[in-house]
Amino acid sequence: MGLFQDNFSMLSELERLAAMVQDPARVQEIGADEWPLAMIACGLVTCNDPERLQENLDAYSIFASKVNTAGRKGSLAQLVRFITSRKGDGWRALLPYTLQEPEPVLSRAAAMQLATLAQPGNDKLTGVAELARLMCSREDAPVTVLEALLSLSDQRVLPYVEKLYSLSPERMAAIVAAINPAPNHLSYSWVLGALAAQPQLAEPITNLLERMAAATTAVIDLVLPIPTWAFEKPAPQPLHGWSRAEYFPRMLPALSSHLTEAQISRLRVAFGA
Repeated sequence: MGLFQDNFSMLSELERLAAMVQDPARVQEIGADEWPLAMIACGLVTCNDPERLQENLDAYSIFASKVNTAGRKGSLAQLVRFITSRKGDGWRALLPYTLQEPEPVLSRAAAMQLATLAQPGNDKLTGVAELARLMCSREDAPVTVLEALLSLSDQRVLPYVEKLYSLSPERMAAIVAAINPAPNHLSYSWVLGALAAQPQLAEPITNLLERMAAATTAVIDLVLPIPTWAFEKPAPQPLHGWSRAEYFPRMLPALSSHLTEAQISRLRVAFGA
C-alpha cells in the first residue's frame, strides 16, 4: 500500500508508526524495514511544530543507525514524492534528512529538495529562508546546507546566504575550510562577499577559490523555478555564462581590495587568466 493513498488504513498506519517513534519505550521495537516509513510518518505528524525539530533529529539518528544509505535515500525519495503531490505541504518533514543525515550527498540532496519544494508564505523562497536561518542559528548545521543553497545557482538566493557573514570568525573559518560549493556565479558572489565582510579569511578564501576553479571551466548564472511543483515542466532558465578565464576579471576588483599580490597571482593561475 503506497504512502499516497489517503485511505483510513494507511493513515492509521502512519499514525501508529509516528506514535512508536515518539514513545521512548517503543521506538526500539521498530524494525529496519519499518523505519523508512516511520521516519516519514514522524516528520509529517510533527512538521508544523518547529519546537519539535529536535525530537525529529533524535529520531533520525536512530533511523540512520538502523537503515543503510540506500534505505534512507529511498525514504527521502518517497517523502519528496509525497510533498510534491501535496504542493509543498509537509516540507518541514525534510529537515531531519537535511540536518541529521550522516551521508553528505544525501544531506545536500534533502536540502535542495526542501529549498525548492517549500510552500511560499510571506517569503516566496520559504525553504531558502529557513535553511539560511538554520545555518545562522545552529552551530551543528552541516555545510551541506549552504552547499545546497549555493548549488541552486540563482542570484535570488544571495540575500539569504549573505546573512552568514555575521557569524563569528571561527564559525566562518570552519565553513570556508569545509565547504565545496558549486562554482557558479552565486557561489563566487557569496565567497567574495565573505572576503569583504571578514577580510581576515583572505588565505582560507584564496584556498577555497582555488578549489572552486579546479572544479570546472565554466561559470553559470540562472533562474530556477521555485517552487518546482508549481511548474508543469520545471527547468532552469540560463541567464549568463562565462569561461573560467573570462570570469576572473569580474572578481579582480574585489580580490585586489583584500588579497596580497601573491594570493592574486595564485588565483590568476588557477583561473587561467
